[in-house]
Amino acid sequence: MMNKKGFTLIELIAVVVILSLIALVVFPAVNSVIRNSREKAYESQINTLVKAAEECTYENPAILPSKGETTKLNLNCLTGGCTINGVNIEGGYINEDDIKDPRKTSKNIEGCIVINYKETTNQTIKQKYTYEYQENCSAEIGLNTTGGWLLKNSNVKETNGIYKGNDVNNYINFSGSTWRILKVNGDGTITIVKNTEVVNVPLDNNLNFQNSRTDKYLNNTYYKTLSQKKYITNSDTCIKAINDKCEKEYTSKVTLLSYEDYKNANGQNCNNGICPNDNYLSNLNNAEYITNDNMLMAINNGALTDTSSQKLNVRPVVTLKNTTQIVSGKGSSDNPYVIG
Repeated sequence: MMNKKGFTLIELIAVVVILSLIALVVFPAVNSVIRNSREKAYESQINTLVKAAEECTYENPAILPSKGETTKLNLNCLTGGCTINGVNIEGGYINEDDIKDPRKTSKNIEGCIVINYKETTNQTIKQKYTYEYQENCSAEIGLNTTGGWLLKNSNVKETNGIYKGNDVNNYINFSGSTWRILKVNGDGTITIVKNTEVVNVPLDNNLNFQNSRTDKYLNNTYYKTLSQKKYITNSDTCIKAINDKCEKEYTSKVTLLSYEDYKNANGQNCNNGICPNDNYLSNLNNAEYITNDNMLMAINNGALTDTSSQKLNVRPVVTLKNTTQIVSGKGSSDNPYVIG
């Protein structure tokens, strides 16, 4: 009869020690192989992005830099398209999988392709320009920040950043709805107004916009519905003005059109609170709330009037941060600007 003998404690400890020593030798080697493999995959993807940028510039040579200049092409341009210096880039040069970072599978590769002009006797595009991936790119790269790009590439430069008249390409898609750009502000932010009213709100005893039902609705109920609220910065409503100069402001995330905004949109002057119907805000004809030195007023068929106890339409106004970028679109009604 055979004796069945198990491992002693010392033998088990010896086995564990041996396995640990093997692990200390093998695991670093395996990790090194995996890390090198991911790095090679990353380098391969960077090469793919550079080649995509080259293809993009072959098809859109107008975005190539002149002597002494640099063009920086955001990766989103190569996937979904964008607008650079007035040139519409359709995208589709790479897909979303091409910007997945193999080193960090849950993240995308970030950065841009830097295109530089170089002196050469050979005039082919490939040898006249250098293409290099850059990991850290500023907000203005490729897609252009909204305010700066609009001043450079639309007609608002001649009107101090204010959109005027009726036939203006100032449509912009924001939070899934169509809005209109009112103006480009001095700090590069842009102020936009929703193209249609969102709700009827009754007037309460507070004739000021601050803390009124309209204010509370816009900055609580309505603000929570916005899917792109991360792009919003504070808007200021004048509370107290002296000699046409604002002395005190009320700051909120969402506000209303001011009478000044409405006047600015007109191609002609307004007289006694009545503005000609020759501007893109002329559809404010269903009695809507508007502010005039923080006082809630009504605008109806181009005329500014006192509010009454009835319910009036509410059209929100927000200001977008100066780091917001235009990724596509031409600003027309059928092809509005898209931010991202």
